[in-house]
Amino acid sequence: MTEHMRHEPTATLPRRLAFRRFLLAVGAAVLAAGLVSSAVAPAQADDAVDGARTAGDAMFPNVGNGGYDALDYDIDIAWTPDAVQTGQVVAGSLVATSTMTARAAAPLRTFSLDFEGLAVDAVTVNGTPAAWQRDIDAGDIEYKLIVTPATPVSGEFSVSVAYHGVPEAHVDADGSYEGWNATTDGATMLGQPIGNMTGFPHNNTPGDKATYSISVDVPTTLTDSTGAGAAPAAAVSNGELISKTPSSDGTRTRWQWQQTKQMASELVIISIGRYDVIESTVALRDGSTIPAWSFVDSTLPAGDKATVTTAVDELGPIIRNLESIYGPYPGRSAGVVVDQVPSGINYALETQDRSFFPSRIGFSTLVHELAHQWYGNNVSPTTWTDIWVAEGMATWSESFYAGSDGFGAGTSSRDAQFGAWNSTPAGDGSWSIAPGAQTDSATLYGYQTYDRSAQFWAALRVAIGDDAFFTLVAQWQGTFGGTSRTGADLRALAEDVSGRDLTAFYQDWILDADKPAWPDQFDLSLTTGATAPLERGTSASYTLRAENTGLVPLASSTATLGLSGILNRASIDVATLPAGLSVTGDKLVWTIPATDPGVTAAVTFEVSVDDDASGGALSTEAVTSLGGTCAVCASTLAVQEYPVDAQAPVITGSTAVGSTLTATTPGWTADTTFTYSWAIDGTSVPDATASRFTIPPGTEGRSVTVTVTGSLTGYLDQTRTSAAFGPVIAATVLPGAPSPSPSATTPVPARGQLGMTGTEAPVAALLWATGALIAGAALSVATARRRRVARIRHALIRR
Repeated sequence: MTEHMRHEPTATLPRRLAFRRFLLAVGAAVLAAGLVSSAVAPAQADDAVDGARTAGDAMFPNVGNGGYDALDYDIDIAWTPDAVQTGQVVAGSLVATSTMTARAAAPLRTFSLDFEGLAVDAVTVNGTPAAWQRDIDAGDIEYKLIVTPATPVSGEFSVSVAYHGVPEAHVDADGSYEGWNATTDGATMLGQPIGNMTGFPHNNTPGDKATYSISVDVPTTLTDSTGAGAAPAAAVSNGELISKTPSSDGTRTRWQWQQTKQMASELVIISIGRYDVIESTVALRDGSTIPAWSFVDSTLPAGDKATVTTAVDELGPIIRNLESIYGPYPGRSAGVVVDQVPSGINYALETQDRSFFPSRIGFSTLVHELAHQWYGNNVSPTTWTDIWVAEGMATWSESFYAGSDGFGAGTSSRDAQFGAWNSTPAGDGSWSIAPGAQTDSATLYGYQTYDRSAQFWAALRVAIGDDAFFTLVAQWQGTFGGTSRTGADLRALAEDVSGRDLTAFYQDWILDADKPAWPDQFDLSLTTGATAPLERGTSASYTLRAENTGLVPLASSTATLGLSGILNRASIDVATLPAGLSVTGDKLVWTIPATDPGVTAAVTFEVSVDDDASGGALSTEAVTSLGGTCAVCASTLAVQEYPVDAQAPVITGSTAVGSTLTATTPGWTADTTFTYSWAIDGTSVPDATASRFTIPPGTEGRSVTVTVTGSLTGYLDQTRTSAAFGPVIAATVLPGAPSPSPSATTPVPARGQLGMTGTEAPVAALLWATGALIAGAALSVATARRRRVARIRHALIRR
C-alpha cells in the first residue's frame, strides 16, 4: 500500500449454486426462528480442545485464529444491485458460500473464523451440519464465527458457510475504509489489514496463507448509481481467469478465478463494476511469458485511462528489472485494477498479481506495488507488527528504481534515503514509534512503516556492503517464498549472509523508539614498508588507512587485525603502540578516530622479528566493523630461513661382526626428522637407511660411518657424518655355535667393494669355510638325534 494512500495467497474451482442452495435450506429454520446460532447438538471427545480465537498478533489481538492451518478457500459469490438506487454509490446484496479446507494439528471440538456483518445461513463440517455462534465486539475488533462440529475434527477437514446480506465496509482505527465498499457502479473488496472478513469467513491473519478459487456471479451489464450509463460489467479477482460463463438468458456472467500460489487473505481482491478489460502478456527474464489481465473503469477520463495504458505497457520492463534484484517473478499472472472509488479507500494496494489503484496510476506507485509482489505477497509478514519489512522495501525500491545506482539517472537511493533521514530532526515525533515494536493499529500506516523502514534498508546496504545486501534481498525470496516471516527472521538471514553481528544495528533501527544513527562507511587498507625476507631481530612496519566514503563523520568504526600469524615469529611492544591501537590476546584493534567524509585516517605500528625465527612468514588480515569494506586487508611477509642446529651423529654398539649399531643425533633442533645412510670404509651400503645397522661378515678391520640429513619445516636441510667407528673385529664363535651369517636385510659388500688385497682374500675365505664346516657338523648331529627319537616313537606305537 502506498504511504499517503495505503497498500495492499492458491485455490480449486468454485462450488455450484445448487450446493449453496442446499446449505441455505439447511439453515432456513434457524433464520425463521430469529436465532443467531444453530441448534445442532454436537458430540464431544475427551481429548479434543478448543481452537484458539486469536493468532497472537499484538496489533490485532482478537483477529486471527489458532488450532488449524488453512489450506484452501473456495468462495462462490452471487452479487446483485438493488432494483432502485439512491445515493452516490450502488446498493446491492450477495448470496454466497465459502468453503475452507484446513488441517487441525490436534483434535478440535470447536474452532473459529473471522466474519463481519453478513448473515450466516448454515454451517457444515465435512458435509455434516454443525453448531455455530457469533461473538462480536466491534470496540475490540472482534468478529468471531465459532463452529462446533458434530464430531471433533482432526487432520484435514472442511467447513462450509452459507451466508447472505448487504456487505459493509470495515472502518480502520485510522479512519480509512477497507473490506466491502460500494462504488458508483458496483463494489470493491480490499483486505489490508483485516477488512476481507466482511466478504468471506476465514482465518484473518497474514501468517496463514492458502490457495483460492473465487467465483463471482454478476450482471452482464451495469449502470451507475443513477441508473444511467449501462456498460459491460466485470468481476476481478486474483490469480488466473479460468472462465467467463454467461447465464442461459445472458443477463448474468460468472467469472471464475483461480489462485494456485500461496496468498495471505489480506491480499484477496474482488472488484465488480463497469470495466474495460485489457488482456496482454508479460515476458519474464527467463524468456517465458505469463498472462496479464488489467481492468480500467469504463467511465474514467481519457487522461486517467492513458496512465493505465502506459502502466500496462510498463509491466514487463519493471517486472524484469525487479527480477534482477529480487529473483524470478513469483506469480503466474499480472495486471492492474483501476477503479473510481469513495475517498475512504482512495489508496493503492498490493493485491496479489494485480494491484489496485484509485482512478489513475503514477509510475513510482506502480514500482512500489510491483515490488510488493515479492515483498509482502510472496513473503508475507507473520503478524502486522512486521509490515515494515515489506513496506520499507517497496518504498526503498522507488528510490532505487529511479536512482543512478538502480535503473534511473536520479539521486542514488543511498543519498535519497539519507536525505530523508537527515531532514527529520531527532526530536520529531516521527521517530517515536519503533517499526518492530508497534502495537497501535491506528498508526500502522505511519512514518515508521514506510519512511524509516526504507531508510533501514538503505542503511543496511551501507552496513553490510553491496554484495551481501543484494544477496540478502534475493535470498529472502528464494528461501522463504510462499511463506510468512518475521523481522527477526530477516535479521538472522542478514547475519548469516553477511557474517556480521547486527544486534546493535537492528536494535537501533527497528526496536528503539528514537532516531537511529546513520552508519559509518569507509574503505580500509593495510600496507607494509618492510622488504622480505625479514632477518632475525629486524622490524617490520604496518600501516592501516581508513578513508571515509560515507555521508557522516566516522564515529564508532574499528578495524581488527589478527596477530596469530605474526606473534609466532615476531613480537609487539604494546607499550609503544600509537594512540587508538590496543592488543587483546591475538587481536590488535584500531579505534578509528572521528574522520569527516572524504578524509583518510591512518596509523602505523611495528613488530620485531624473533631472534630464533627461521623460515615461514608473518601473515595477518584485517576485519572491519559495520560499514567498512577492504581494498587490501591482508599481508604476508616472508622470514629468512636459517639452518637447524646440527651436530655429527654418534654411533654406539659393539665393533664385532654381527653386532647392531645405533646412530644417535644429539644436539639437533627439536622435532627434526632424519634420513640415514651407512657406509663401510666410505663406501655406501645399499639399502642401509635406518637408524640401526648390523655389521656384516667380511668387514673385519674396516671402519663404519653413518651420514644423517635433518629436515624441519621452515629451515634448510642439514647433513652431517659421524666419526669412523671401528675397526671391525671378528665375531666371537662359541663351541658348537654356527658362525655369523649374512644379514637378511644388509647385503655383504663384494670383495672389491671392501677393498680386499690379494693376501687378505684367501684368509677371509678360509675363515668363512671353517665356519661353514662347523655349522654343517652341528646340523648333522642335530639331524641324527631327531631321526633316532622318531624311530623309538614309531616302535612304541606299533606295540
